[in-house]
Amino acid sequence: MNDLKTLTILFRAKDALEKAIQKDVGHYGLNVTEFGVLEALYHLGDISIKMIMKKVLIKNSSLSYVIEQLEKKNYLIKTQSSEDKRSYILSLTKAGKDLMNKVYVEHLKNMRKILDKLDETEELNLQKSLKKIGKTASYYDK
Repeated sequence: MNDLKTLTILFRAKDALEKAIQKDVGHYGLNVTEFGVLEALYHLGDISIKMIMKKVLIKNSSLSYVIEQLEKKNYLIKTQSSEDKRSYILSLTKAGKDLMNKVYVEHLKNMRKILDKLDETEELNLQKSLKKIGKTASYYDK
C-alpha cells in the first residue's frame, strides 16, 4: 500500500470535520477561530496572547482581529500584563463565561456524535496514529 489514499482520506475527514465544527459554532454567532480562543480561555483561565497563539494555532495578525471582534461582542477583555508591559492578558467576561457554559456543553455533545462512531479502542488508536503522523510531519517543518 504505497499510494497516497490515506492522505486523501485524512484530508477529506479533516474537511468534513471543519465544516461540522463551523456549522455547529456558527449557531452561536461565532466562527471557528473565535470559538477556539473562547474555548482556550474557558478551560485555561486568563492567559497571554502569546499562549493563545500556541493553543489555537493562529497567526498574530489574524489573532488581533479575532480578539477585537470578541471584545466588541463583550466576550473577552484584554488587559496589559502587570509583569511585562509588552504583554497582554485575555480574560473571559461574564457574558463570555455564560456563553461558553452553554455553548461548550452543546458543542461537546455534537462533536461526540461524530467521534462516537468509533469505539474507545478505535478512538485511542486514531489519536496515537495521528500523533505519530504529526510528529513525523513536523520534522519537515524545520
